[in-house]
Amino acid sequence: MRLTHLSSLLLGTCLLSACGGSNDDSDTPTDGGTPPTSFDHQVIGTVVYQGAVAGAEVCVDFNQNASCETNEPSSIADAEGKYQIDWTSNVEMPVYDLVANWQQAAETATKPALLKAAFRTDALNTRAQSDNTQAVISMEGEGRLVALQEHGGEINALTNLEFQRVARMRAAGTTSLEIASQRALLAAMVLTIYERQGNPYKLSAEQSLAPEFIDTYRLHRHLEALIGDQLSDVLAVDDIMSMTRDQLRNLVEASGMNTQDYLNNDPMAIRFLVNNALLAAGYIETPIDEKIMSYADWQVIKNHFFEDDQLHSDFTLAPAKLHSAFTLTYGTPDLTFIGSIIEDKVNGRVFDYREGEGTETPEACWNQELELWVGDDDKAYQAPEIRYIDNTLHTVYSGTFVPLTVEFTKYSGSGDEWQAVLSTTPPALKLGELSWPSQVYRYRIKQAADVMCRVQDEFITWPMPSHQDAEQLTTADVARLFWPAFYPDDTVIDEENKTIKVNITGQVETHQWSLITGPSDEPVLRVKQIDLPAAYADMVSADDYLIQGDKLIEVSIYEATDYMSKFGDYLNVSFDGNEDNFNQRFQQHLEAIVKGQQP
Repeated sequence: MRLTHLSSLLLGTCLLSACGGSNDDSDTPTDGGTPPTSFDHQVIGTVVYQGAVAGAEVCVDFNQNASCETNEPSSIADAEGKYQIDWTSNVEMPVYDLVANWQQAAETATKPALLKAAFRTDALNTRAQSDNTQAVISMEGEGRLVALQEHGGEINALTNLEFQRVARMRAAGTTSLEIASQRALLAAMVLTIYERQGNPYKLSAEQSLAPEFIDTYRLHRHLEALIGDQLSDVLAVDDIMSMTRDQLRNLVEASGMNTQDYLNNDPMAIRFLVNNALLAAGYIETPIDEKIMSYADWQVIKNHFFEDDQLHSDFTLAPAKLHSAFTLTYGTPDLTFIGSIIEDKVNGRVFDYREGEGTETPEACWNQELELWVGDDDKAYQAPEIRYIDNTLHTVYSGTFVPLTVEFTKYSGSGDEWQAVLSTTPPALKLGELSWPSQVYRYRIKQAADVMCRVQDEFITWPMPSHQDAEQLTTADVARLFWPAFYPDDTVIDEENKTIKVNITGQVETHQWSLITGPSDEPVLRVKQIDLPAAYADMVSADDYLIQGDKLIEVSIYEATDYMSKFGDYLNVSFDGNEDNFNQRFQQHLEAIVKGQQP
């Protein structure tokens, strides 16, 4: 993936233009006289960092330690960032770097945590790590930029980037020829990354203030903070930046935020992108940090969450407005502990579906593409293969081709982040007192479209009124259909508002009906009770009836949902329930709480 085809060309250009030092004729007299014992030197240049840097102290760094010392010539940049340094020495062609220091307000950008990479052994930097990825502006507001002497006095963010790479190579004992080759390759990458022409390191104050330049530089520095000096290839960060620049910009644009605000959140999307680029370029063999799902993690999900015939390990907790209803599936899919919290008291018990308790009736779902109901083991239907991309599982709703994605967030079971999540759960459940498995996977589900299902075999139907026309349905028709024993004496019909009040042995219920279009593009009659207390309203779903000719079929419509809508405030987690016998320990913990015992 590296731009190696440009390396030899640029290296030749660099050497011909004296990238490694001056090719000026010697000052040695040709007449056989006494050679000079002192030489005059001058550097004229500009200091630029998001505009001209006025008042910067610029020095000639002879010992190349990236700092200014009292015996090194220096000058102060004027209001336009321009400076001039004159000095005399007994060295005809001195070797040096240029260092600019100044004081300003500290930058507010946050630095992301370094990726904990499992790098290839031959790519890992086993030498001493340098500190050359430090920010241009320190937390104390001290600014520093460095430039190699070949840039004619130009000191800016790009010369500083080059210096950081060269400093690493110097510390590693890299030969001068290899350093020149790598510098030529870096110059080509800088031209590509920053979409520049000509001299990649000549940057005016106006160019440094351009929003596109600033945003690209911020993205570049973010990748540098993520990868650091963990690879022996000193240009790895620049290689990845050149590969992913446009994708990085697209991520920022899609976020709706400015670049700095987006990066301050240390977005997982960038970690995924960097991970995939490092894998593609051969720098790493496994995911780059503990937040990214590995093959082993997906095996846990497959065995404990997704496969129906495996040992399920799954915990779901609803928000307080739904009485913190919770379910724990442990051991086999047939065993579920179901409970809730009402008036600070935890209620619950184990449901054993093997004994017919709460048995789920097999469903068939409407497949829009096949235009038929698809049930279990339907030969006409072949589900797409499950795909695992980054931290997201991609599949379809059973029996359909409606995309279903499950996004996982991976936590260390003993880590601070997971403890912070647990601190938001009801204290009565004492979830923070559990010793959790080494990894915990929180998930959120996204369903792309509505799905309609009915009982697979003996589904319930009702006869349509004699007109058999959905548009001619009346409130009286609906009351007659579903409350025949109470209509008309114990019902109150409101045709205008499509409501029915039913007096059931002294208890009055109010229901409202409407017509919607179902996933099969056919009319669906929806009936819902509307007089429930607010605390229970969200817990009761509507009853839906598909209208087909002379009959209505009872169906369930599972509405489309985004990751954060509808169920975004639920806590849904999976884990390896076999680790340290966690499934049984969790179930016993809940049993003890329900019984009022100390878990």
